[in-house]
Order: sequence, then C-alpha cells, then structure tokens
Amino acid sequence: MNQHISRLLLLTRQRLPLLLIALIPVLIMEILSRGNYIEMITWSYKHLLELLFNEWIVISLLLLFIAMIGRTRIAYWVISGILLTLALISGVKLKILGVPLTPWDIVLAGEASDMVKYISNILSFKILIIILLFLVASYFLLYRTTLFSKKVALKERGILAVIAVVMLSAVYTDLPLPIQKWCGIHASVWNQVENTKTNGYALATFLNTKSMFTDKREGYDDKAVEAIVSNTPKPIKAGDPNNPVKPNVIVVLSEAFWDPTVIKGVEFSRDPIPFFHKLQQTGTSGTMLSPQYGGGTANVEFEVLTGNSMRFLPQGSIAYNQFLTNEVDSLASIYARQGYTSTAISPFYNWYFNSNKIYKYFGFSKYIPIEYFKPNYSGPYIADSEVAANIIHATDQSDGPDFVFANTMENHFHFFPGKFPKNTIDVTGNMSPSSQGMLETLAQGINASDKMLKELVEYYEKKGEPTIIAFWGDHLPALGDDYATYIDTKYISGKDDPDFLKKMYSVPLVVWNNFDQGRKDTLNISPSFLGPYLIELSKQQGSYYTDYLSQLSKKIPVIPPKDHYEAMHINEQDLKDYETLQYDIIFGDRHAYKDYKIPIIDSKYMLGFGPITLDKVESDTQDLSGRSSVTLTVRGSNIPALGYVTLNGKALPSTWQDEHTLTAKVEGHLLKAGIWDIQVNVKDSKETIVGKSNTLPIEIGGR
Repeated sequence: MNQHISRLLLLTRQRLPLLLIALIPVLIMEILSRGNYIEMITWSYKHLLELLFNEWIVISLLLLFIAMIGRTRIAYWVISGILLTLALISGVKLKILGVPLTPWDIVLAGEASDMVKYISNILSFKILIIILLFLVASYFLLYRTTLFSKKVALKERGILAVIAVVMLSAVYTDLPLPIQKWCGIHASVWNQVENTKTNGYALATFLNTKSMFTDKREGYDDKAVEAIVSNTPKPIKAGDPNNPVKPNVIVVLSEAFWDPTVIKGVEFSRDPIPFFHKLQQTGTSGTMLSPQYGGGTANVEFEVLTGNSMRFLPQGSIAYNQFLTNEVDSLASIYARQGYTSTAISPFYNWYFNSNKIYKYFGFSKYIPIEYFKPNYSGPYIADSEVAANIIHATDQSDGPDFVFANTMENHFHFFPGKFPKNTIDVTGNMSPSSQGMLETLAQGINASDKMLKELVEYYEKKGEPTIIAFWGDHLPALGDDYATYIDTKYISGKDDPDFLKKMYSVPLVVWNNFDQGRKDTLNISPSFLGPYLIELSKQQGSYYTDYLSQLSKKIPVIPPKDHYEAMHINEQDLKDYETLQYDIIFGDRHAYKDYKIPIIDSKYMLGFGPITLDKVESDTQDLSGRSSVTLTVRGSNIPALGYVTLNGKALPSTWQDEHTLTAKVEGHLLKAGIWDIQVNVKDSKETIVGKSNTLPIEIGGR
C-alpha cells in the first residue's frame, strides 16, 4: 500500500512542471483574444482567480490528451495549437464584429473560415513577437530541460485520464465546492465581450458551453402560455380573412445597407442612395435597432420572419444553427394560410446558416438559393439586380398574391478598395486614406442596393398589383477593425460614446406600398415588430403571436440589450410574457400551436422556381460511326443556370442557354451505342446534389 502511495506521489511531482508550461498558452491566448498584451497583464493581476481557472482548464485538457496519446510533447503542441488558433480567430472576430468567438460559432464553419481570411487584422508585429517568445519558451522547457518525460506508461495514462475528467467536471458542475458561486464567477451570456474580458477566453468558452445545455425555464407550462394568449387583446385593426384585397408583400433584407451620408464632415460627390432618400420623404420610414453589428445576418432575418427576439438568446449565438429544430410559425406560413405563395430568395449557398432546413420549418413553399441563380456577379458576390430579377420572376410566376423574403450579398463585407471593378462616387473629408477607400466602396455597394429598390418599386408601380415592399439593412457595415472608420470620421468618439448603441446598431428602413399611398408612418422599432406591422398594413389575419407583438410594440417599440433597459426606461417584467411565448416556440412544447388546423410546414416545399422538367432530348446524330463527340440539346422547364446534364449518371460538360434549354457534349468512353438515360442535376458547393429532373431515354446506334 505504501509503495502505491509513494508511486502516486512520485508521479504527481513529475507532473507538477505541467502547471508551469500550461500557463504559457493561457497567457498567449489572452493576448491573442484581446489583441493587446497590456490588457492581458492587467487582467492577470486583477482577476487572479479567473486566471487560475483558465490554467485549471488548460492543464486538464493537456492531461486528457496526454492520456489519449501517451506523448507529452505532442500533446502540448496539439492542445496549444488548437487553443491559440481559437483565441486568434476570436480576436479577429472581436475586432471586425465587436463580438468574440463563442462555442456557437464552431457549428458555423463558413463564418469561422471568413474570420480566418482576415487573420492579418490581429497579427501585428508585437503579437508576432509574443508568438515567437511562446515558441522559444515552450521549446526550451520541453526539449532543453529534464522536467518532462517524452512518453507516459499505459497505467499512468489511465490515472491521468481520470484526473483530467474529474478536474473538468469540477469546473463544469462547480462541485464539490461551489467556488465559482462563492466568488461571483458566471457566464455573462448576454454580453460576450464583458464575459471574455472578465473570465478569460478559456473559462468564458467553458461556461458558454455549459449554458448551451442548461436552458430550462421555471414556471413554464401549458396554462402559462394559454393565459398569455387568452389575455392578449386583438389589434385595433385586426386582419379580415375575407378581405378581397391581398397585396403582394415583398421583404428585402439588404446586406449591410446603411446611410453613410449621416456622417457630418464627410462629403459624397453624389448621393449614393437617392431613391431611398426619396421614399423616406414621401412614405413610411424609420429605423430598426439591429441585434447585430457587421455580421450575423441570419439573426436579423430570424427576428423579422418569426417575431422572436435575439435579446432572449445568448449574445453570439445563431438561432438558425443552434436552436431551431422544428416548425416555427412565421410570416411565410401566416401568409400561406391565406392563399399566398411564400418564396425565400438568397444569393448564397443553400446550406449557409442551415437555410434549406430553416425555410422549410418556416413554411415557405419555395427557396431560391444561389444554385438556382444566373451567375450575374458584381464584385465577389451576386449582383443585387439579379436578386431583383428573381423577385419579379417569382411574383410573375404565381397566379395569386405572393409573400417574398429576399436577402442580398453584393454589399457584403469586405469594403476594401478594389472590391468592385470601378467606384463612381468620390468621398472627401478629414479622414485617413483607409477610411476614404472603405467609404467609397460602401457607397458603390449601397448605390447598387438603391437601384435595386428603385427597380422593384417602379416595376410594381407600373404593373398595378397591390404590393408592399419593406426594405432595410440588417446591420451596419464593418468598416475597419475596432470601428476604425466610424471613429476616424468622428461619427462616434469610441466604444464609450454615449450614443454608441443608437449610432452603431440603428439601421434605416422604408416601407412602400401602392394602394394606401397617403399613409406615412414613422417606425422606430425592433426587427421582431416589423412582421406585425406588415400584417396590419396588408390587412391580413395574423396569429396569436403577432397579435401579442402588435400590442407590445405600442408600449415597448424597441428592445435593447439588457444592460440598456434602465436607461431606456424598460421594466424587464413587461417582457416576461414575450420571453415565455418565445420559449414555448423554440425550446418548449409549442403549446400555442395546438389549435392550428393547417400545418406550418408546406409538404410541397422545394428548391427552385418549380420542378426541373425535361420534355425533349435531341442529338446531332443517331449514329456514332466516325464521330469523336456528340452534342445533346435538352429542352424542358425550370432548368437552372448551374444545372448540368448527366448520361447514365455521368456528368457531361454542359452549357446553359436559358431556363428551357441546355446543351451538353458527349465524348470519350461515354460514346457507346445503346440507351442513354439523360437527366439534369444541380450541385451545391459541397458537391451535394440539391436538384434533379426526370429522366429521358434516347437510343443512339453505331459502333
């Protein structure tokens, strides 16, 4: 027994140096995530307990990996590499979007890769020196001292695994001693910047992960939801289900659309958004307080379409990817119940932000992703004019009224000079060349957005169909690291500007219609209240939820982050019913849906404007004798520009002519006489087939 205890004490002494070496990646992580080594030093002595918890987590992970592979040095380099990479990406994201990397971002590979592209934003000379010191110090301790053994025996690996799991469990559960509770350490999920600055990156990430799996609400049940619904008065102008006028409702989320002419002291050679300004003067307009800055479009979209609020979800989370796993009543399903065709249009990949599944959950009948667009680009992204063309095509294709939700990409981050082939708007004023270049690029992008808006309004004005067009920006553009251009042009004084929230999160909005043109409302609302407004304007029947939100918006039109409630005179208790209804929809049993007679999800939901249908296949020959290639002409309907022809399942080089015609060349080993089964497929960027036509056989002879 004494021998076992002695052996255990010896192993413990041998592993104590790991405490020293684990401190190195902890400190480097803090420098990378904060972008400043002085902040790391200040945090280290002001938050010593949090520093020790970060050390505890890293040493636990290191021990666990040593137990897995049995190699101390390799385990150290792998764990350090992973943690430092995450911290570096977090620092990049904090600089660009004002929010650090959270566990919820890990499920968004596309978002994370976007941050990696701009990793140079944080790799300053000082930080490169710090990384070099990390490598030198780590190398010296690992390879030039005898403190660390290279290999770990199998029996000891089992002991280390148990120790590591116990250590991680202690942090996760705060047991057996609730040290975190005693010392007031907790995850500030509503303010991730403060969360990371106070707790340190490793601990904040660990606490965030814990919060992902502990979302339980007290006092929630069927009766609580029913009481809220039954006590909600109907809006004064409730929708009339028998109303013969059913206007098209077109909702356009314009990527990073904002009005930079509000910056005093900055002059533009011409108005970049003249038509938008005209609509502001003549019709309904205002602002929405976005829950996002610089990115996170899906969260703004989520609020507008469903009426739910990101204010009740952790900052940095993405509702589409993290929370939505079932049907959610939305503007799409609400209008669909009244005979509308609901179409979603997005000039990006169908898988991005999980959109393909989400739009189905929302009750859309059609989703037009980039795979079904014509490849009309402006800069690196699909042109706004192409989105407008697809909106018009969607409504022309439908016999009855349409609800269309569309977002754009032409004005997507980044805003460095050279993004567009040519900038036609000059910017002058007291600012750096960098700020000037980004403002000119932004002006070019929003000018295209303005032209898109004008094209839509003029089309539906001429067509004469009753139509509503709501057009707004999802968030302010990220113009440089740490709000550089906004500070440089004196739009804000810095992050501590007293009007920071209003200036950096308010996005412009216009709502045009051609059947109630005397109406001119001023809207200053949260995005989640736009849907109830559009339902009332279109004089259609809403839902229990839109009825509730319509009434709430009259009392609290704008819902800010929780730390602004007091300044904006908001009583948190007045929002508890809202939070309960949202909880029922997203996390609960959807008690309020129990009386729905029509399913939210459209059983005929599909990608594209309609089924890809082949009617005829023509060959330039029926005999292969002496031929080195054969050209096929495929005719049908709804053939997308990115569609390609397959012969017996093999892809052929294809050329799109129009939505009715596609040509393809057959050559090489595929030139075999017999029955050729011809089909048209569509693939996305992940090589997943997202669309197929029917199959047509043709018979080719010879050889």
